[in-house]
Amino acid sequence: MVEVLQKSEVGETFDLDWDDGHVVPAVIYPDLAFLFKQLETVALREVQAKAGEKVLDVGCGRATDAVELAKDSGKCIGLEPSEKMIGYAKSCIRDNGNSVCLVRGLGEYLPLKDASLNKVVCKGALDHFPHPELAIEEMARVLRSDGKAVIAVVNLESLSCRLGRTIFVRLRKMLRREESIYEKMWQTPIDHTYRFDHRTIRSLASEYMEVDRCVGISLLFGCPWWGMILSKMPQRVSSIILVMLDGLARRLPWISDVVLVRCSPKRKPSAAT
Repeated sequence: MVEVLQKSEVGETFDLDWDDGHVVPAVIYPDLAFLFKQLETVALREVQAKAGEKVLDVGCGRATDAVELAKDSGKCIGLEPSEKMIGYAKSCIRDNGNSVCLVRGLGEYLPLKDASLNKVVCKGALDHFPHPELAIEEMARVLRSDGKAVIAVVNLESLSCRLGRTIFVRLRKMLRREESIYEKMWQTPIDHTYRFDHRTIRSLASEYMEVDRCVGISLLFGCPWWGMILSKMPQRVSSIILVMLDGLARRLPWISDVVLVRCSPKRKPSAAT
């Protein structure tokens, strides 16, 4: 059963004025640009939205994904709790002219009927939710029996994070340097409420849905000096390297930068004959 929170707790627990302005660093190296682009491409491909389907984007942010989903399905619902992000989303929708319906609400309490949707996507948002398990339970509730849910989270036990913790942190301490913006990637970011990795997202998702597919996206993002090294290479060379690493990540999600799971509702046991 879904846990019910009191209204006072909603205000205390959920950041209803969250803004993503701090998410993107001042300098965007090739590994980050590639990760953003590939995450969008793979997630939308896994959703496989089709004309006439009802699609929900949970934690839609600026609604850029919702706009793309609407191009394939005809209409998409974007759910977002932050009033500031809703404002950004409205501008995105207005500029792109797509049929996206914005709803201000919480992923833990989807204002939708049971079995009312064909597809649900939650990309890069679940680890910001105070109660991710409730959000996944809600996604399962609103999906039709043949529906699909696509969830993508940052893997904080990626190869890059492990290298950062075991090598670079020790080196920084030895040299008495201040921690860098990348180093914060290896810790649990301050605006994350849950620390996900390959094992935890699979485990949590499988409590409420069948995990049909699990893939990794990108490899070595944020590894010490990696982005800087890529930026010194010819663009064609760095692109080839990033694509090759991404192909490896697809097969080894437990060390990838992002883990994506595609799920379907659990099959109800057939009645005894």
